[in-house]
Amino acid sequence: MRPDVFQLMSDHLKPLSAGLGPLFESLERRSLTVLDLTARVRKSLEGPEKNHIISASYRGETLIVATDSAAWCPYIRYAQDILLARLNQTGETRFTKIKVKVGRKDPSLRDG
Repeated sequence: MRPDVFQLMSDHLKPLSAGLGPLFESLERRSLTVLDLTARVRKSLEGPEKNHIISASYRGETLIVATDSAAWCPYIRYAQDILLARLNQTGETRFTKIKVKVGRKDPSLRDG
C-alpha cells in the first residue's frame, strides 16, 4: 500500500472512544436526574413506603415510580395526590399523573 493512501485511510479511522464522550455525559446527566427525582419523591412521602422506592423517572407528564415489591404499589397510588401536591410545592410541576410499577432491586444491595 502506498504511504499517501495509508495516511488517507488513517485520517478516517478514529478510536471507538472518540465519539463516546458526549454520550457518557448525556448518560451521566440522565442518571443524576433520576437520582435527584427519586430522592425528592422519597422526601415527599411520610410513611414506610418511601423506603421501598427504587427509582423515579418521568415520561411526558407521567411520574413513574418503581417499588421493590408489588405490596407497596397501592400505598404509593393511595398517596399520589399528596405526592403530586408536595412535588408541586417544591416547583416540580411537569407531572399530572403517576404510574407505579414493580422494579428490580440491585442484587448487590440485598440485606444480609
